[in-house]
Amino acid sequence: MDSEGIGEVRSALAAFPGLADVVVVENAAEECLIAYVVPSGPGLDVPELHAFARKALLNGNMPAAIAVVDEIPKTPAGAVDIAALPVPELDGLLPYLAPTTPRQEILCELFAQVLGVARCGTGNDFFDLGGRSIEAMVLAGRISTALGIRISMAELFKASTPGDMDRRLTQIADTAK
Repeated sequence: MDSEGIGEVRSALAAFPGLADVVVVENAAEECLIAYVVPSGPGLDVPELHAFARKALLNGNMPAAIAVVDEIPKTPAGAVDIAALPVPELDGLLPYLAPTTPRQEILCELFAQVLGVARCGTGNDFFDLGGRSIEAMVLAGRISTALGIRISMAELFKASTPGDMDRRLTQIADTAK
């Protein structure tokens, strides 16, 4: 993600009341964003912050983790010392499961295109990545066109990951026979 996109994520999170500072960095190894937040006082409601972030970041730029820290480490020059930031536990947060079939590759690409994200794995949820009804309509149309299997927007509520949609499309095709 470019620095402008990271800045947008930072600005969105900084709008949450009760935060004194926010830094967003890209974790190259995991290909994801990590947000570091410093509360302005005691009692930061972390689940509320996560809910706020999911609503504010509808374009799919939700960080894989939001780490609460006492302060943002700085270099002697006053810049953020990225190397000194703690590495949060990322297991299970936003796993990337690579597509294993040509149809899964198409589905992952369509999900990513519609959601405006760099990539989408077979286990990434459409709604967790910021999908809304309008995007669901667009995605249903693109899946129907690309794969020749007509699906409705409602199918995304039943199968909201590319992997689940792949299985759902198999069921739809089997039922049509």
